[in-house]
Amino acid sequence: MENYILLYGDKKKEDNICIKNMFKNSVKIDLVWNEQSYKQNLKRIQEVMNDKIEQIIFAGLEIGWDKLVTHIKENYPNIKIKVLCNTMDSLLYYEYERENFFKLLELSKQNIIDNIAFFRKGQYELYKQLGYKCSYILENYILDSKENVKVKEKSNIIDIGIYPLNYTWDKNIFNQLCIPKFIENSNLNYNSLDERMEDFLDTMKIKHSPVKIKDINESGIINEIIKNDINISCAFTEYLHPIFFISMELGIPCIIGNTSELFENEEILEKYLVTSQEDNPIVNAEIIKTCIKNKEIILKKYLDWKKVYNEESNKSIQEFLDN
Repeated sequence: MENYILLYGDKKKEDNICIKNMFKNSVKIDLVWNEQSYKQNLKRIQEVMNDKIEQIIFAGLEIGWDKLVTHIKENYPNIKIKVLCNTMDSLLYYEYERENFFKLLELSKQNIIDNIAFFRKGQYELYKQLGYKCSYILENYILDSKENVKVKEKSNIIDIGIYPLNYTWDKNIFNQLCIPKFIENSNLNYNSLDERMEDFLDTMKIKHSPVKIKDINESGIINEIIKNDINISCAFTEYLHPIFFISMELGIPCIIGNTSELFENEEILEKYLVTSQEDNPIVNAEIIKTCIKNKEIILKKYLDWKKVYNEESNKSIQEFLDN
């Protein structure tokens, strides 16, 4: 049995796709809005505790979880408490993110939280330099089985998928929706989060097919991604890339923004899959055309890269668990 439990909530379901894939021994808890939810969470945590558990890992520090962290440290002083940071400095624009992140840092200063894991190298290096005890984890996602997954059959229509899972400024939604305008014989499949998205596409006269992803989980997203020849996930700022990983694992190229360290030493994958101009649909349309033409080269290179990357990611996770 693993010596840890990972506790996660429903606030950021998009993150959970990668996090639960990386940390298998996980348990869902609620956000703490009141005393009742606080007590329910304590009961749930006590139910899963056993003699082999040496550390509890929180997937972020959501509202009210600081009380849980403090309670656990007071009642289980030998248990290490660690947190996967699920925000970035750019997202501190949101009061919710700001308040919880500052609580995280304060609990770390008080040695109540023993380690903070960051998914972005620059963020890790910054807070390590500031004196916080922290680790750098290589984000990952591994699709264990492709059974019963039927990818799109070849046709004259180029199906492009764009699946933002939150309707916020940082998701760069409308710049991405513009891209098919510059690709002939294309159709846009997208996650419809707000009626303004459809109004915009109608105004731009872009052929589109909206869907509403109700279940933000592995199977719910796979069911949509497989409809496309290529997918796009170009947010302005990101620390986890579930759409990208699921798409690539299915053998469907996916364009991402310059928001990761994934291909630092892989010039070919960097060239074909990463845009440095997330807000330029004309440039990104050209990247997509080039990507489609070189699909076989990209997928072969990805498989070679992913074998090595899986090992590196597992190593970073194990080092986090051991510290």
